[in-house]
Amino acid sequence: MASSLLSFLALASVACSLQAASISQSTVPEQIHLAHGDSSGTKMTVSWITPSDTFSTVTYRMGKGTWQFAESKNSSRYTFQSAYKKTLYTSGAIHHVTITDLLPGCDYEYRCGDGITWSDVFTFSTPPQVGPTQEYRFGIMGDLGQTNNSAETVKEVIAGGYDTVLLVGDLSYADSAWEDGKYGPCDPARWDSWGKMVQPLTANTPLMVLPGNHEVEQEGPPPATQTEFLAYEKRMKMPSEASGGNGSLYYSFEIASAHFVMLNSYMDFNVSSPQYNWLKSDLAKVDRSKTPWLIVNMHAPWYNSNVKHHDEEQETGMRAAMEPLLLDAKVDLVMAGHVHAYERMYNVAYNKTKAGAPIYVNIGDAGNREGPCPDYLQQPSWSAFRESAYGHGEIHIYNSTHLKWEWKRMLDKPEYSADSVMIVKDSTTGHVHAESRVTGQVDGYALKKHQSPFGSHSVKDL
Repeated sequence: MASSLLSFLALASVACSLQAASISQSTVPEQIHLAHGDSSGTKMTVSWITPSDTFSTVTYRMGKGTWQFAESKNSSRYTFQSAYKKTLYTSGAIHHVTITDLLPGCDYEYRCGDGITWSDVFTFSTPPQVGPTQEYRFGIMGDLGQTNNSAETVKEVIAGGYDTVLLVGDLSYADSAWEDGKYGPCDPARWDSWGKMVQPLTANTPLMVLPGNHEVEQEGPPPATQTEFLAYEKRMKMPSEASGGNGSLYYSFEIASAHFVMLNSYMDFNVSSPQYNWLKSDLAKVDRSKTPWLIVNMHAPWYNSNVKHHDEEQETGMRAAMEPLLLDAKVDLVMAGHVHAYERMYNVAYNKTKAGAPIYVNIGDAGNREGPCPDYLQQPSWSAFRESAYGHGEIHIYNSTHLKWEWKRMLDKPEYSADSVMIVKDSTTGHVHAESRVTGQVDGYALKKHQSPFGSHSVKDL
């Protein structure tokens, strides 16, 4: 009898241990990513996902000081129904916690979880107080996806040691609304695999994003999901409140000596639209004595000499509506993606080179599954440098008058830049111009010389 009781107790103990382990595993944070929570360097948003519903808590400290706690009351989930699938996708529990009362220009370590189950300890640095002489380094990517090339780009961006990273649209290429196979591996669960792929970067470095065409994710009548940008909006939390923006769809923020505008190419942009009116108001509020650099970001490029994605409505229509606003505000730099190649333009306005106009850069070459775009039209007078190869970019702001732009081609040595210019701002007129640091422009078909390590068109998904 005693032997039977001991056996029963032993089995019960094992069962309880297995159940506890199962519960613990289902609440382990994954897909962790950071985003700036304001423009003063005093807030940081930590986002993550757990398979099971649980509390949202972040514990953090500066240096080796006392651990402090921040929490959010509720996590959330969303469901997605594709027009081409019978199965309804339900996301994991999505957690967003914004840490407040941080000190600018300081190093912190943190972990996230529910108070019982915790992530590993990660680190982040808050940006310095906004001011005209503040130095800062940004990495920038476009059209990342989740291929072997994408993973290499993430690895190289981590090695770059940037203070903050920008991603100008087309994040996961989950393409939840589309037909699987016809447009690639289309599955809402690929948002989860993408979140895991980028976590080594985003758990330690803030990632500021905007939506591209692959974030729209709506196709077909009901019962297919009708809400555009659903997964993107649920998973990303950008600091739109201070700028009066629209969630993570369009917003602005300030870091160091720069004011960043994040636009949405796939929402209404005509002169009577909310986005247009918001942009007009936001640009009017920029104080160039505090943020001398004004950088606008979007997905679909306004200027592009590649054969692909040429003269689409989201490009020509948006440019027709909003280009006068950017010129009036003396925007310095306009970044875009969408075209899977690199191109830097001279100062250009109304399709002509023009002193005092913004410099445009297309950087949609981070490695997505659709491969690079090697074919170009005859090079326009406003196109300064173009090359179809994978890579990412760097914006290094030195002070109120000097900003270095570099394009880092994949697998080149870290200290080498395939294209590098110093962007100099005239302190009297506010106009910018680029002074080249690399001689010998490559025109078009450099992919033949600089192959991807996985083949020029190898886009094997992870």
